[in-house]
Amino acid sequence: MSVEKIRGKRLALVTIGQAPRVDITPDMMRGFEEDYDITEFGALDGMTKEEIAALAPSDGEDRLVSRLVDGEEVICSHAAIEARLGELFARIDADKFDAILMLCSGKLTEASHTLPVFSPYETLNAEIAECRARGEVIGMISPLAEQIDKNKVLFDNPSDARFSYVTPYGDGSFEAVGEELKDTDVIIMNCMGFDSEMAAKVEKSATVPTLTVRQIFMKHIERALSKDAAA
Repeated sequence: MSVEKIRGKRLALVTIGQAPRVDITPDMMRGFEEDYDITEFGALDGMTKEEIAALAPSDGEDRLVSRLVDGEEVICSHAAIEARLGELFARIDADKFDAILMLCSGKLTEASHTLPVFSPYETLNAEIAECRARGEVIGMISPLAEQIDKNKVLFDNPSDARFSYVTPYGDGSFEAVGEELKDTDVIIMNCMGFDSEMAAKVEKSATVPTLTVRQIFMKHIERALSKDAAA
């Protein structure tokens, strides 16, 4: 993936679920100082519920969680999503866009293009490095228990972090997760589906500063977008 500068205002937003992401995109766009021409794409766009069900992970297989247009949570095989992204990226016309913004914080090797691709995964790693340089113990929240081992890989020493999980797409208790992570210095909610309201519940319970990966993503790309729009 790329962290190149963006030379224009035509942005393709790509979710691993279905577009539009009404739970993410309006919130992100409010964070920009200028207007951008946005087109959304989803790895599961145009698929029936039956076709999507066929992408479910098998036992022990890496998985990704996202959202369908009706708000339903969906859990798919990581490999199946990668294959769908490869097909989707091949259809994104480089002449019609200036950059691609991913709406997933997982590591996605097939999300490559001739256009610059901005990834929450990369900005998350940058944020973790900054926190660890300050000696902070990080609490990491993922949507699924099965994703905790993948989150541990983000740390040179997993004992420097604490881990828990709660889905952003269901009825999980954010307060309970906050209680679990009280012995940390900062909490990161690692899924683009987590929003500021959810973070506020965790932070109130844990009494620890809490960031969503969405906030981190915006912080790391907003300067580049603003500078490039003016260039």
